[in-house]
Amino acid sequence: MYKGVGDQTWPDLSLVYAPERVVFVTATGPVTGHTFLQAAHHLAENLPDQPVVPVCADVFHFTLLFAAALIKGHYVLLSSDRSPTRLAHLAQQHNATCVTLAGDPEAPQLPDGGTALNVDLEPPAASNLKENSDFNPVIEAQRLVAVVFTSGSTGQPVGHKKYWGGLVTRSVTARVLLDPEAQPASMVGTVPPYHMYGFETLVLQTLNTRVKTIAGSGPYPADWVARLEQASAPRILVTTPLQLRGLVKSGLQPPAVRRVVSASAPLPEKLAEEAERFLKTDVTEIYGSTETGSVAIRRTLSGPYWTWYRDITLQTMADGRVELSAPGVLSYVLADFIETGTNGTFQLLGRVTDLLKLGGKRGSLAALNAVLNNLPGVEDGAFLPPDMSGVDPQARMQAFVVAPTVSADSLLQALRQLIDPVFLPRRIVQVAALPRNAVGKLTLQALRDLAATQNAEEEIGTVTVPHDHPCLAGHFPEQPVVPGVLLLDAAYALLPDANFQFDMVKFLHPVFPEQPVVFSIRRAGVSLRLTAECLGKTVLRAVLKARPVEN
Repeated sequence: MYKGVGDQTWPDLSLVYAPERVVFVTATGPVTGHTFLQAAHHLAENLPDQPVVPVCADVFHFTLLFAAALIKGHYVLLSSDRSPTRLAHLAQQHNATCVTLAGDPEAPQLPDGGTALNVDLEPPAASNLKENSDFNPVIEAQRLVAVVFTSGSTGQPVGHKKYWGGLVTRSVTARVLLDPEAQPASMVGTVPPYHMYGFETLVLQTLNTRVKTIAGSGPYPADWVARLEQASAPRILVTTPLQLRGLVKSGLQPPAVRRVVSASAPLPEKLAEEAERFLKTDVTEIYGSTETGSVAIRRTLSGPYWTWYRDITLQTMADGRVELSAPGVLSYVLADFIETGTNGTFQLLGRVTDLLKLGGKRGSLAALNAVLNNLPGVEDGAFLPPDMSGVDPQARMQAFVVAPTVSADSLLQALRQLIDPVFLPRRIVQVAALPRNAVGKLTLQALRDLAATQNAEEEIGTVTVPHDHPCLAGHFPEQPVVPGVLLLDAAYALLPDANFQFDMVKFLHPVFPEQPVVFSIRRAGVSLRLTAECLGKTVLRAVLKARPVEN
């Protein structure tokens, strides 16, 4: 259904499209649009008269708060950073209130001054359905309903205003590709509703189109499979590459899935192939941004070309970048370079901010990450470009990997065969996990913080060997030198964790009696780097590795 608004035609702008249908399935059963609206009105009566920062992990709770805020006449503020400090700062900046619903799993993170409300799911009274025209209000197309902040992948988060007419239009446009079957789909998401990806695929699709969403939260494959089992066919799984890998590795057998939708990070072809074989279904990716929402789709294994959603228009600018226009979206200059194909298709060439310049060579960060993640044994990995603010000619890349079955040295040797030497990392650091956020994004700041942690040295103690130590008798009598084994014993006694053993040791300078030796360690993935300093000189370097676990 379409309604005219001003000189533009919009889809149905009601808060809930076709409210007689089931919109959510919760742990207690299905919830119709009418019951949902009743609960939203009840919440609106109890909301402060301010914009809302929803502090909810459960998509049903989140959507209730969103609807209640709109009924109240306000908007919501959405941030991927869920730290209490960030949420409290966001609320203060916008004169808003942090709100959660009783029983939501994210409730313990509610910042000071926030509000917790109860959910009332009583069926609506007949008078509400028939006599009260505001029960399912029509929201003005130009109404501000959300400010969504970017994840800050390459810098500081930036807020983008979202208006109801544009969001509804984009939902209706996307539904044709996300849910093309004869029967309406059941959406199951592993992504949070407060990120633009989850907001548009789970919240807005449910409110504005025919689909229903299975409520719940939980970060583990068993949680996702349980929600898939609650869903009726056809099922659509909304996820990320990181979470999809976890589901495939879990070995759990979910019910039939009609389609997998992935976003937030590039999906490796190897993983897409494993997922299609495991789930026996198509694995697709959507392309978009916080600024635009999703605007294109592709099946990963069908090749590099993406298909634009309908009514997308493009204009190439003088610098080669492309400006995109679409119904419901303000014109936006893409953050990627693209190559236009035929019949509404295009190929991604790389992000505008992706270009690396080192040693007179140019390269793509995304291409380097793709090579790294395709190495056998690598479960997750990322390059960290050097900080060029100091214009250090010796600056080198670093790489962090989750690869428990292969060594850093073997990975480095493999990279030597595949990438230009100028982009080889100074070191490969093995870690238990990369600091990705709830939708699998890895921000530049998170990588830098990880590098700082790995590079930070911790002083663990000082040892001075007296001139009358028994080991010195007869040991270079004219000028006794402290034996290296004594230094190693002293260092080992100072280690904060005894579950390590020496793997490599290099003695650089002699140490004499009565000279203080300062020992420091630096964690390098699963290893320790030991350094000993004496009177301004490095006298010892060593690598310690974890002792093998005995069966």
